[in-house]
This record gives sequence, structure tokens and C-alpha cells, in this order.
Amino acid sequence: MQSELYRNLIEATLERSEGRFVDTISIGLGYTAVTTSDGSCGVSFTYLDKKEGCTVVKDPMDYEGKPVSELLKLLDSEKLVERSAAIALINAVNNPASAELPEDDGTLFAKLGIAKETRCAMVGYFGPVVAQMEKAGAHLEVIDEGKEMGNAERFFRYMESEAEALILTSTSIINGSTESILERLRPGARCAMLGPTTPIMPEAFRFLPVDYLGGISVVNPEGVLAAVRHGKGTPAINRHAKKVLCQVHPPKSTTAGS
Repeated sequence: MQSELYRNLIEATLERSEGRFVDTISIGLGYTAVTTSDGSCGVSFTYLDKKEGCTVVKDPMDYEGKPVSELLKLLDSEKLVERSAAIALINAVNNPASAELPEDDGTLFAKLGIAKETRCAMVGYFGPVVAQMEKAGAHLEVIDEGKEMGNAERFFRYMESEAEALILTSTSIINGSTESILERLRPGARCAMLGPTTPIMPEAFRFLPVDYLGGISVVNPEGVLAAVRHGKGTPAINRHAKKVLCQVHPPKSTTAGS
């Protein structure tokens, strides 16, 4: 059964996509990029399933030149790499809207109340964010399945009972784990979803305990496409994009122990 988050993302994308077509799809080793007929570009982490041969995408359909609605259907695919393409499309369709947002001013920690001894949880390892948390003196528990970091039982027990703030990777949208993770978040804890994969569509996330969406708006599509072709990662993508931060819910109390 389709998740509520997927339904919301599809609805929000279709509302923005009238008259637009898929232009190009580029599936790189690190990121996937999709461009649309109006010149917009969006990216998503390339979530690769276990390779069983030389063919990564088995869907015979050529989506380039097709209406946005056709590629968007892959959000329900059993293949994670195909979902990656659908989310890159969502971000491309939404790029004109995200471009209107101000550039991230670097105040996320203040917004989440992260300071000395704040109890933080992180799903998906963000190296630069970890460094900032360590500098701030926050207590941090991390789990990252791909990097084989953390103990799931211990982590979720901590997230359910102690965490005051959660940083959640938006790659969880691709593998469909976002909602099940957030169901276990301690009531009242603050949460931000981060990464270039993040769809900056606050209306799609309002049923969830997500306070902020942090992602990008592509400003140089050709630069992003080159980075994708060359197998580059987030730093290279970010050089051709504007970081944005969008509020989903009114701010919660950031008093320690809240």
C-alpha cells in the first residue's frame, strides 16, 4: 500500500507540473539528476539495489520526452534506483519554488536547540554536521546502515526515550523508512530532514513530526549534470546549488530537557 508521504509528494508534484515533460535522466554512481522541459533540474541520492548483472534499470520504458506523470509513477517501484529517479524528478519540478526561498543562513542548530549537552540522534551519517555537533558539545548517537555504524536496538531506544533533536537523512524517503523511523521519535523532540535528496515541499510532510527540511535548489544544471556524470558526491553538487532551509511546523520549545 502506498505510504501517505508518497501520496503527498505525488499530489504536490502533479499540482506543479502542468505542461512539463521529462527532458533528461542521468543515473550516476553517487547521485541521480533529472531535468525537465522548462530547464529545471533536481537530484536524488542514487540508491542502488544489489546488482545481479550489467542492467541496473530493467524498466523498458524511455521516460525522456514523456509527461512528468509517467516517471513519477516510479516512486512506487520495487527498485530503489527507480525511486531515486522519481525523487530527482520531484525535486526538478519543485526547483522553481525552492529557488524562491532564501539561502540557508546556518541557524539550524539554534532552531533545533542544539547546544552543549543536547541529546541528539542522527539517522544517516553527515560528517560536517557531526563535526559541528562535537564542537557544540552535544551528545550524539548515530546509526547508518550503509556505513555499518551504530546498534539499531540501542539507537532506537535512545531516540524513543532521550533524544531532544533528530537529524534524519532524506535518503530514508527512497527506501520508504521515513515514517517508520519518525513513529519512534520521542514526543516533543525537534527534527530536521537533510540532504540534496530532500523535497522542499512542506505541505507533504505536515502529518509527520518534521520541523525543518534542509536541501538544495539547483542554480547551475550543467554543473550538476557534470558532477553526476563524473560520479561526484555532495560537495560537488552543492557547488552548483543554493542550500535552503524550510520550516514545516511552528517552532517547538528548545529548552533543554523539553
